[in-house]
Amino acid sequence: MDAIMLALVAVALANADGRTGASLSNLLSVRSDRRVVVVITFAAFILNAVVAAVLGSVANRMIGQGVAALLVAFAMLSAVVALLWRDRAVPSDADQAPPALLAGRMLVTQFGDRSHFLIGALAATSGAGVWAAAGGLVGWTIAMLPFLAFGPALREKRAARIVRGASAAVLLIWALRTALGAFGLIGGSA
Repeated sequence: MDAIMLALVAVALANADGRTGASLSNLLSVRSDRRVVVVITFAAFILNAVVAAVLGSVANRMIGQGVAALLVAFAMLSAVVALLWRDRAVPSDADQAPPALLAGRMLVTQFGDRSHFLIGALAATSGAGVWAAAGGLVGWTIAMLPFLAFGPALREKRAARIVRGASAAVLLIWALRTALGAFGLIGGSA
């Protein structure tokens, strides 16, 4: 059950920049089939989360806990980099794509995303892949809600930048603590 809470918090922090929420908000504002777009987005996330969770659970049986903890630390550090990386909006023709093409595109673009990397790494530490995937889904949804409610312009507000920086700081500290724990320099890991 710890996996669900760890994944929820880690994925929510990793997505505090609102990249996915703003992208979905933009897509919903230009497409007429909003329900289909939401279902496609969530289905793509869930499918990738399940794959990451299964791979993480398999890794749990194959690698030691120290290596799994280092994997979690690396996943968190990559999320910090993604949070702090200044992204540019890439023009897309997703607003004109038929639903099947949109589904394929979302499935591929979410593959290997920071959320799924965290889900897989956390599943590797606990072996509870289903719980890590469920927690990741809830955390991802929570992180998207403000941007869906208030629009993509929220990303440029000062408060959003502060939340993004604070989330990066928390993930960085968590990653360092996990890495130090993996090497036995402090008690506990993940």
